[in-house]
Amino acid sequence: MLNVFDVVKLTEIDHKEIDSNQVVVTDGNGKPNAVLTELLNDVVGNMRIFINMDEIYSVNDLMKALADHTPLPDDVLDEYEKVLREPIFNINFVPKRGQVELVVGE
Repeated sequence: MLNVFDVVKLTEIDHKEIDSNQVVVTDGNGKPNAVLTELLNDVVGNMRIFINMDEIYSVNDLMKALADHTPLPDDVLDEYEKVLREPIFNINFVPKRGQVELVVGE
């Protein structure tokens, strides 16, 4: 089963890596999960600023790179890791908004 990290790593929109405002976490009914979305947007934003994703192949790689290259405290990195390991049950692409909805927690 894919997790949030896999989708963030593999998904591109118009041949560019997704950025923080293009990914939304929802439940099975399409209801946005504001807490997970905000956390994931923060992760993606920091990834784009500090990390070369061409050299990252797993959540563990990403956590190590963020720990090495950012001043983020351990508790923040722990929360990042939790959202990145969240299993994905479905992916919904919303081309009109340029968004990817990641369905979790079904």
